[in-house]
Amino acid sequence: MSYEARRRAVFGAFALALGLPLWAQIAFSPGDPTGVSIAYPFVHLLHSEDETVLGGTAYFARQDPFVFYQLGRDLLQRQFQLQQGVYGRPGKLSVPLYVEEDPSETEGSHARLARDHTSSCGFCHSVPYREPGGGQTIGSTGGAGRNSTHFFGAGLVEMLGEQIRAELFDLYDSNRNGVIDRAEVAESRPARIRPAPGAAEVDFGDLAPGADGVPRLNSLFRVWYLDAQGQPVKGALSLSDPRVASFNFAAEAFGWGRGWRQIGSLRVSQGGEAATIRAFYTGAADVHMGLQAFDPSQLPTAGGLARVSLAGAQQYALGGSVDPGLHQTSTGLSLDDPDGDHHPSELVEGDVDAVEFYMLHAPAPAVRATADTEPGRKLLAEIGCTRCHVESWQIEGRDPARGLAGDRRLFRLELSSRPAADGSVALVGRLVRQFRRTPSGGYEPLGGPFRVQGLYTDFKHWDVGPRFWERRFDGSVQKEHRTAPLWGVGSTAPYGHTGEFLSLEEVIEAHDGEALREREAYDRLEPAARRTLIEFLKSLVLYATDEIPADIDGDGSAAESFQVGGVDVGYERFDARWLAADPPRYRALDWLTDAYGRKRRLVLLDNPAEVFGLDLPARKDSDGDGFPDAMDPTPNRPGLSDETPATSH
Repeated sequence: MSYEARRRAVFGAFALALGLPLWAQIAFSPGDPTGVSIAYPFVHLLHSEDETVLGGTAYFARQDPFVFYQLGRDLLQRQFQLQQGVYGRPGKLSVPLYVEEDPSETEGSHARLARDHTSSCGFCHSVPYREPGGGQTIGSTGGAGRNSTHFFGAGLVEMLGEQIRAELFDLYDSNRNGVIDRAEVAESRPARIRPAPGAAEVDFGDLAPGADGVPRLNSLFRVWYLDAQGQPVKGALSLSDPRVASFNFAAEAFGWGRGWRQIGSLRVSQGGEAATIRAFYTGAADVHMGLQAFDPSQLPTAGGLARVSLAGAQQYALGGSVDPGLHQTSTGLSLDDPDGDHHPSELVEGDVDAVEFYMLHAPAPAVRATADTEPGRKLLAEIGCTRCHVESWQIEGRDPARGLAGDRRLFRLELSSRPAADGSVALVGRLVRQFRRTPSGGYEPLGGPFRVQGLYTDFKHWDVGPRFWERRFDGSVQKEHRTAPLWGVGSTAPYGHTGEFLSLEEVIEAHDGEALREREAYDRLEPAARRTLIEFLKSLVLYATDEIPADIDGDGSAAESFQVGGVDVGYERFDARWLAADPPRYRALDWLTDAYGRKRRLVLLDNPAEVFGLDLPARKDSDGDGFPDAMDPTPNRPGLSDETPATSH
């Protein structure tokens, strides 16, 4: 029996004994002693840039960041209920196949996927369970579907995407007006970026247009066109359009990519899934769960840009605020209700703040090192795979003059390997704090450099042969997809954007096209060398972030007996709730021992209101409708008011 199966059996026995539901999507269940379920009711979060607004998102981000991390994690894993607006348009075919299509004209055979098929992000991103994992292949884009990728290390991916864009602007935006003018691409402008000092450059194409007027960039980039006043030009697809004076772009580093679309003589990039964590989340929440976000952080400011988010990421006006907020209450809640299910403001800006903060800090995958790890890593480079699966990237330190924000995280969980007593290899972690204290006593990121080790992608979209081609619902063929990051690959079978390949050997053998040279080099390896390479790839793993033994108090070791609020909770590990500004008070129940012989305590949380700030002014919800009094126009009556809108955009 696998470890996961044994773990479920142990927890299942306790759940049966206590009369608890078994292993559903994660719901509000304050009586669950396993710590898996969410111990507090759903209450929307109030967005605030002012940390003195107690219970607002700036307060949590700067005064209680570990609770903010947990709030965002719980939003991703929470099983949303019908009264919260989930499933507004189940089965409706209105998700555009192409980014420039109008959703109102999509209904029918060319829709990308049918809407509203889950009530939790954790339903598809479920391996490992309760983590930012992958796992499910869903019907999307074409009949073969698309495989859900994990988002461990999502913040690192976002920061590298924004750095790629910033470095290209630093090179070619000579007048520093924040756009690429016609004159700045009158001649060739190679888009080449060095991932790390000493590494070979990655060639992303050329900012200068081809004969059709379209910048010759890799389809990683989403491009839009601007007039002489710097405003987006509706319907413009190239610099050949006489209305166009300049263009802007975003590096959409998330997702498998959407390839190209041929529109007449123009080859138009469709980009990736999203450039930012916020856009990734709000788009997915809409199409998969039927939860539309009113997120002013993603509403237009100028030139196709939106605001810089609370977490410090430049946002883009590319539809991430699915609810436009045209009609609002006096407290700033949107009444638009885009899906017409009579549940307005299904997600608010503060909710998205929390999810963004969690995903920014989501730990990276680990390496479960073995005797074959280093030889296998060297083989991967020797046969040329790291030409596309670029091993490591460098996040540069903060440099406002170059548009670089540095590492925006306040903390990170680092993992390493050590031999276990039974001869296997175990993972152990340590929490690294990377913040400075502000005069107000809060936290702010150091913004320093950071080496992203073992990512194994160049973020580019490549054609690696017909086994990876995708026939889309409209009959067109997408040939290019993003280089899959290899970190975590040992835990993420099946492989490929459709999940077609069930083993690492099979997906490697399918490589052709622009990866033919590397696949032939793999084929020439001796069988023992191929096994070494595969064993290295299998060592790149995901894990349960709150179950790995980890030093979180900074004393240099992960204790076998760790105290939280005077209660021995078992071995020390990264449970963000234990680091709350108001520590948990636990009612101790029984002990259990996991498959690795580690002891942990079954407990009930007695003070969820204190830990999660439910009694703070910006969190208090008097009528229990999920909207705190600070944003509820009728705080003593469940449900939003149907008052005359006080504001509009």
